[in-house]
Amino acid sequence: MKNKKRMKKRKISNYYSDLFIRLFAILVVTLNFNLFYVVLTPITLYLSYFFANLFYNAIIVGNSIGIEGWGFNIIDACVAGAAYYLLFLLIIGLKKCSWTKRIKMFVSGALILLAVNVIRIMILIFLNLELGHSYFEAVHLVFWNFMSGAFIFLIWVFLVKKFKAEGVPFLSDIKYLFENSLLKRNKSKIKK
Repeated sequence: MKNKKRMKKRKISNYYSDLFIRLFAILVVTLNFNLFYVVLTPITLYLSYFFANLFYNAIIVGNSIGIEGWGFNIIDACVAGAAYYLLFLLIIGLKKCSWTKRIKMFVSGALILLAVNVIRIMILIFLNLELGHSYFEAVHLVFWNFMSGAFIFLIWVFLVKKFKAEGVPFLSDIKYLFENSLLKRNKSKIKK
């Protein structure tokens, strides 16, 4: 009986340690949110330039790709730092997940997001150069308003299935905390 209690206390203690580390990681990443853009802007810019240069005579000027008199600015919204941040939050919010799995999930998801983002930029460049700026604007609006959330959702679903992740981010924590809280214990004593 004492062993079971000790094991339960150790399990609860490990959970709270993990929760504290996860919340601390969220705080650190949130306070350094701009690092997503510092790191990802040059990566997105140079990858997009590389692929654009396969089809067109492209140049880089600052954070823009110049092609045939057009300048395609790679601004923060193009880099999609908020999408990487959302992906980070979804992964860090998993209660039953090892840190190794979390890191693998984030790196895999970030690489997929980067690839999809570069493909999106290439489609927009192609549309602008080959079909005209009005096509660029129309498709850009569709990507921006509708597909950006769908991309994150699909990447998340893929990662959950691939890595066999369990639980709902943060909701599993809230449920666990409630079930192990004094409020729950007092409520069950009242029912007896």
